[in-house]
Amino acid sequence: MMMKQHNPWRLMILVALLSLMQLPDAPRALAASANADASLAGFAFVGSGVTAQGRRANLPPGTKIYPPGSKITGTDGCPTNRYHTDGMIVAVIDYQGGQTAGSVQVTRHPARGGDYQDAAYYLDLDKGRTLQFLGPIFENGSYDVVFKYDFTLGTGQTLSASFTLARSCPIP
Repeated sequence: MMMKQHNPWRLMILVALLSLMQLPDAPRALAASANADASLAGFAFVGSGVTAQGRRANLPPGTKIYPPGSKITGTDGCPTNRYHTDGMIVAVIDYQGGQTAGSVQVTRHPARGGDYQDAAYYLDLDKGRTLQFLGPIFENGSYDVVFKYDFTLGTGQTLSASFTLARSCPIP
């Protein structure tokens, strides 16, 4: 009579998922925003000179990257001119795989109420850091970001993260 062998990976994955459920929200958001080939490193505020460069844009030196799960307060990232051409938020994506397609989608939960899912931004991913503009986001509230990539085996890999804006922006 042959004995059936059990796959030890199933148990390890189950234990990992159960332990992830025990983490507080911010570390859980961080843990859920990375895997072997890609990570959603966080969010940064940049000007239109950066977003105009598209996916080839680089973060200016000294730019602060807010990790997933951050609550952004005070005047951090507030626009300083009436055209709001600065203080634009981008997702910072680090990718180490081969060339592939990806998408980033934002769901907004404004402080005034409601849930609004934006259309996805589609992007080509190359090895390295990619900045993806998340649209004109100025209103206080929480924001969920879903990053999908590598559709070679079907549905693709998915990473998600969130951030909260609770700022006091002066009117420029």
